[in-house]
Order: sequence, then C-alpha cells, then structure tokens
Amino acid sequence: MTEAVGRAASAPKVPRSRASSPRYIADSTRARAIVVLCALATIAFSAFAALGSQDLLITVVALFLSAILAFVLPFRMVVLTLAALIPLQIYFPFGGSLNMRGAFVFVIAAAMRLLFQRIATRNWWRWHTWVIPAALFMLAALIASFTAFNRYTALKGIYDWLPVFATAFVVGEIVHSERLLRASIIVLIVGGVVQAALGLIESVIGLSNVVDALQSGIAPIFFQPNLLRQRLADFSFNWVLDGRVVPFGTFINGIDYAIFIAAILSLAFAWLLGARRRDEAIALLIVAALLGIVLLRTFKGSGMIALAAGIAVVALMYFPRLSWRAQMTIVLLAIVAVVGAFILSEPLAQRLFFLVERELGLRTETGRTAIWASLIAQLPQRPLFGFGLNNAISLVPVLPSMNGGAYVFNTPAAESAYVATLIETGIVGFGALIWFVGVVFVQAYLNAKTFAPIQIGVLAAIAAILTGNLTVAALTTDQNGMLLGALIGLTFAIPYFSHESRE
Repeated sequence: MTEAVGRAASAPKVPRSRASSPRYIADSTRARAIVVLCALATIAFSAFAALGSQDLLITVVALFLSAILAFVLPFRMVVLTLAALIPLQIYFPFGGSLNMRGAFVFVIAAAMRLLFQRIATRNWWRWHTWVIPAALFMLAALIASFTAFNRYTALKGIYDWLPVFATAFVVGEIVHSERLLRASIIVLIVGGVVQAALGLIESVIGLSNVVDALQSGIAPIFFQPNLLRQRLADFSFNWVLDGRVVPFGTFINGIDYAIFIAAILSLAFAWLLGARRRDEAIALLIVAALLGIVLLRTFKGSGMIALAAGIAVVALMYFPRLSWRAQMTIVLLAIVAVVGAFILSEPLAQRLFFLVERELGLRTETGRTAIWASLIAQLPQRPLFGFGLNNAISLVPVLPSMNGGAYVFNTPAAESAYVATLIETGIVGFGALIWFVGVVFVQAYLNAKTFAPIQIGVLAAIAAILTGNLTVAALTTDQNGMLLGALIGLTFAIPYFSHESRE
C-alpha cells in the first residue's frame, strides 16, 4: 500500500486545463511520430545518396524538413511560421520537372498532425461551420472532373484548393487567444511590407536589371519555377507597362500581387484607425503609406477594386461610432484624395480610361464582360456540375488582347473566379462556394461587431480578396489562396476555441 501511494505521489502531474481538454496529446505521442519521421528520412537520405540523384535528395530533404518542423514546433510557432511562409512560399524541385511549395508541405504536415490528434482524442464531430460547404464544393469539383475535357487540370484545380482549406483548418484549430491572433496578424503585415518594399525596388531599378534578377539561380526559390521559365521564354509578363516595370514582388502575375497588397493594406488600415498607442499608430501609418504607394504604382484595376471593398468595410464598421461632422469630413477627404490621385497622376488616369474604354468595346482588346458572356453561354451544356476546374479556358474563343504593348490573338483566362467557378463546377459547386463565402462573412461580421480593430481588419482583408476576384481568377493562387485560408482560420479561431489551451 505504501509503495503504491509513493508511486502515485511521484507520478508527473498533468495540468488540469490540459487533462480536462479532449484535444490534448501527451508529448510522448508527438515524440513517437517524430521518431518515425526521422527514421523514414534517414532511410530516404541513404537511398537517394546511393542513387546519386541530387534533385531527388533536395526534394526529400525539403519535404522531411518541412514535415518535421510542422510536427516538432510548438503550436504557437506553427501558426507564426505558416504566416511567415505565406508571402514567400519557398519552392523546390519535385519529381524532375515538377516543383513543390515549402509552405504547402508545411501546412499539410501541420494539418495531418492536428488530424492525428483528433483521432487520438476521438474528437471526430466538432468542426467549423465552413467545413460542410467546403466539402460539398470539393465533391462537386470531383464529380465535374470525371467528364472534364482535361481531367488532369480538373484534378489539379482540386489540388489547388487544398492549401486554402488546410490553412484555414490549421489556423482555426491552433489560434486560441487574442495574443496569438495579434502576433499572427503582425507577421502577415510584415510579410506584406516585405513584398511591397521588393515591388518598390523592382519598379526603380529598371526592366533589364529585373530580368537579370529573374534569370539568376536564386529566383526559382521565390518565384514559381515552371511559370517563371514560361514567361521568360515569351516575355508575357503583365507587370511590364509601356516598357517599364510596375511592382510585382515575388508574384509572377501583377494582378495577384495587387490584390495581395490591397488585402494587407485593408488589414493594416483597420488596425491603424483603432490604434491606441502613439508608436503603434506611427508604425501602422508608415506601413499603410508604403502599401498604398506600391498599390497605386501597380496600375491594376482589380487591386483598386479590392482596396475599395476593404476600405468600405472599415468605413461601415467605424462610421456608426463617429459624429456626423467627423463622418462628413472623412467622406470629403476621401473624395479629394481619389480625385487628386487621378488628376495628379496622369498614368493612373490613362489606365482608368483604358479599362473603361475596353469594357465598353471602344478598343481592339477584348474586355472582361465579353469573356464572361462567351463563358456563361456554355453553361446550359452542363448546368449542374460544369466542365471541371481549370477547364473554363478551353471554352473561351481566341480573342484579341495585349502582350507587352503589342496586339496578339490568344485564348484569355476566365478573368473572374466566380464566373470560372460557375462554369467549371456548375450550379451545385457555385452554390456551395457562395454558401462557403456567406458563412465566412457572417462569422467575420459577428467578430467585427465587437469593434476590435484586428477583427475589423480581418473582415476587410477577406472582403478585399473576395471582391478583387470579381475581375480575376486568383482565389487559389499560391500566396492569395493561403492568405485567404489564414484569414478564414483567424475568423473562426477565437469564438470556437477561446476556452481551450494548447501551448
């Protein structure tokens, strides 16, 4: 009896908060998973070293390094590392001619870690409300892929959505406190500042220096390698305007870059208006000014639309708390700023007139409305499940366009994530996507009603990304897709897991 009591007294004590939580896994469980990963890594390293394949060895090292970090790091660091990887992605070779993203591997490994934890704790039924419409959308996309013209691109479209949902799942499962939420937002904003600073440098150093940098050996680490090689071969970059470079960061597509900057700017602007400390307000003001200048220099209409949506959300959330005089003052200042920007910036005004004339059919180039009309006309052929993801481009006829300032005839993209989704996944998939967006917006709005600046910023950033995709299909692009997933995860994290402790 005495010996039993002694053993019980000497046993390690588990904190009550963790012992009572159904989501806690002992460190020994994680240690076993790490041992298995290390053993597999050792076997793989030995095998590929014996084969003498350098590319395969790099692939295996990158894969296992990302996976081991996702399993070894504390949950708090998993979220912060993921937030830091979103703007940069980090590419490495995979299977010869293919490439993989370090951010994608990391988030998938982190999601597997959380799923293993759910299985171990038998927590199978508790999910966020966005999961059901997301699953229905993926099911509709899978059904559409069976009859797609190009089944490979249809399945790749499903693959492209995985990091979006995986990021939302990981962030939503881990973030449990206002402190971690704030730290995650700071890392995302810092990533946006890095992208903005890089874009500003690109616009200053000139086209020849930018091309030389893109042809260097380090460029494929930060730029999508296959797409970079393709665009360098035919020089079909949309960030070249009248022979000069507009900011594009580490994005191949300048429109995607503009939407990313607009989302981060919306996030920072909402936080700026609610800042209480002077040093915090000054830092956010500098950040907002840098992001705003870079966004204006992109000359991308989709980025301006995204920013307008983000600023509108911030204004609608903050305006009810202001006096009518303050409201009128802000409105007048906004009007003066917009009009002044177009009057003082001749290139910006010319770009606006060009876009308007193109959509009105007054120019040779085909406008977005004409592309959408040609796509929607195909919907009656497959109304329920559509033609498969990434297959809308095969339905668009050859149309006149612009490439590096020269007129060309090519097959344009769908130029709208929502039109593309309607055509590619039909009424069922499009309805599931709208359901998904509605669920996210409702939860983000409920969070923002607390008038917490960060929550308002998250709502504004989500609005910026989703609205910007009205005129471009960029919901699942590398950086923007994972940024959207992170924002969705932050939206659902606090109300769902605020009562639990993870660290």
